[in-house]
Amino acid sequence: MRKGSIEKHRRGRRYRGSHYRSRAGEVPAPGSRRTRLAERRRRLRRRQTYLTLLAGIFLSAAVFTGIVLLEKSRGSSAAARSETGDSQNVIFSGIDQGNLTQILLLEVSQKGYSLYTLPARTLADVPGHGFERLDQIINTGGQSLLDQTVADLLRLPIRYHVIFNSGALGLMASEAGSVDFKALEPLRSADGSVNLGKGDNPADPRQAMSYLNETVNDGSAGPQIQALFYQGLFAGLSGKPEGERRTFAGQLYRQVQTDLGEDSFANLFVSITTPGQPFGVWALPVQAAGEGQAWYFEPQPAELSVLTSGSPANSAFTLEIRNGGVGQPVIDAVTAKLAPLRFKMAPATDASDVGYDSTQIRCGSDALDGGGQVENLLGKGTIIKDDSLEKKQIIVIIGRDISNS
Repeated sequence: MRKGSIEKHRRGRRYRGSHYRSRAGEVPAPGSRRTRLAERRRRLRRRQTYLTLLAGIFLSAAVFTGIVLLEKSRGSSAAARSETGDSQNVIFSGIDQGNLTQILLLEVSQKGYSLYTLPARTLADVPGHGFERLDQIINTGGQSLLDQTVADLLRLPIRYHVIFNSGALGLMASEAGSVDFKALEPLRSADGSVNLGKGDNPADPRQAMSYLNETVNDGSAGPQIQALFYQGLFAGLSGKPEGERRTFAGQLYRQVQTDLGEDSFANLFVSITTPGQPFGVWALPVQAAGEGQAWYFEPQPAELSVLTSGSPANSAFTLEIRNGGVGQPVIDAVTAKLAPLRFKMAPATDASDVGYDSTQIRCGSDALDGGGQVENLLGKGTIIKDDSLEKKQIIVIIGRDISNS
């Protein structure tokens, strides 16, 4: 190749290469292929950046919305719990002619039901009002103030309400057919109008209602007789077939005022009247105090604390207290002390001919736990497993170590 041709060839190569390799500081020619590629890469990077920012915005918004909704949900749940709690307890207010005569609190738990009967003349610390009788609160502060006072007294929250009159109670007594006032010891009202012997005291519906009404303002055996009325009433109702009890619950629902729905009311009624269901009726531990027309019942804090901390499952135990050669006042005191344990109390037997120096707590094979509760409360006694007893039976023989303490 001639010299001129070689030089021309070299110049052509340098020119063609300029489209791909620019010198330092040299600006690519507009419209060149390199310019178009660079612009395409810039557009792609801008698009990727935009999509990344957009995805971040959406993700942040989703997270923020989720947090807000979660906090709202938590707030609503907390508000609901603070308003009603987890309680399903029900207060029953018996009102006749504007007067509060009956107060019952049904404690609902996973272990069963406990019905507390509170005398209407019980003195209690009323929030913002000082000490007043329960039957006076309903007129000064209404149902809500009564709820708060009873809840504070028993240390149990209240969720639902049932207001009834003597007509509704009479209807229940008629449905039961008979009310058995099962007394552990003879009970007599102050005026002698009600006189119950130890053991069974069956009464027809009319007589049973008479016993209840006559002991509402009785400062002697009134609280115990009222508790026996409700115990016998529900025992009589539990003997009915479930279908009959559910049908009757619908009739009863129309006789009361309540914030329970009809189905909930019927389910509750059927449940507490189901045979074998742990259910007990307990009188508020009180003592009459005051004089004249202003007399009242004073709650006993120690016994009340034991009662409300007990378990309705204890109603499966049968407790019998026997006299091991001590005075009757000692037996009465022990009976009152053990009553809050919620055991099914059997009538006491006559004093033993054999004197016991030490108290014995004889337990059936499945009653050792109950025997331990007796021992803890008395502070005395030797637990003895007795296979001759029923599995859930407990017999406490009170010895001289109790009378001397």
